[in-house]
Amino acid sequence: MSVGKVKTSLRDAIEAARQGRRVFDQAVSDAEATTQTAIALLHGSQHADVTAARQALAAARAEVEPTRRRFDSTAEHAADYLTRLG
Repeated sequence: MSVGKVKTSLRDAIEAARQGRRVFDQAVSDAEATTQTAIALLHGSQHADVTAARQALAAARAEVEPTRRRFDSTAEHAADYLTRLG
């Protein structure tokens, strides 16, 4: 593979990571809105399934920032490598 092709691949990877981050952020926004509705509807419920759902939502929420950082880190590392190639 030529250096030119590597550079093109890196540019494509950077754009894919940035686009992935935008799509992810939209999905997070949609999920947060839906979660708020669910929380309001299920307020006060002690049913085991509701408790399990709340725990799953909390676990998913905890992964949002690490996932954002992964997208950003991917784009940054690819951009750094692209810069080094000249």
